[in-house]
Amino acid sequence: MGYTHHSLTRTLETEIFSDEELADLTGYKQRSHQRRWLNDRNWVFVESRGGRPLVGRMYARMKLGMTSPTFAEESTTPARPAWTPDFSRVN
Repeated sequence: MGYTHHSLTRTLETEIFSDEELADLTGYKQRSHQRRWLNDRNWVFVESRGGRPLVGRMYARMKLGMTSPTFAEESTTPARPAWTPDFSRVN
């Protein structure tokens, strides 16, 4: 499956906090204060060329203790195998 530049850009925009969401999270609009807030709380982020902290939506959910429905389904105990090997026949 190939991505076009437009679809990849749109996907990244939805997976990364917007300026407004980042300001809501940190309580700061100024990027330097946002970076300090994130660093002080050991958040992982990447900086854009313009110095904007880029925070992934999935990472933020994990840091805030929110559970994604996808993770909840994957974290169930795996099914027990229908058979077990018979090691008594091994020399």
